[in-house]
Amino acid sequence: MGRRTCRGRLEVGWMDYDTRFAKRIFPARAKTIDSLAARDDNFRELCADFSIADELRRKWETSSAAERNERHAECLELVETLRNEIEAALESASMIVIKLLPRR
Repeated sequence: MGRRTCRGRLEVGWMDYDTRFAKRIFPARAKTIDSLAARDDNFRELCADFSIADELRRKWETSSAAERNERHAECLELVETLRNEIEAALESASMIVIKLLPRR
């Protein structure tokens, strides 16, 4: 998990904070998620957005506000869109590129 700073606050590293939810959704790809997050700021931000969107989805799911259904539906759509983007990034990262040598 994280580590305590000298002031007692819990400091969470990028691998714990930004990728935890993505790894729960794609457990078989946890190593690929860590590898991609280690070298790609945009992917880390995408994972963080995915986690935040799911937190908002859960908040609206239990809300008693009048706009609950509309906001929950928006969050569901956002979570699904981000899930698809992460899945596409993982597919792309998992592809093996074969470079052909020029013919002589």
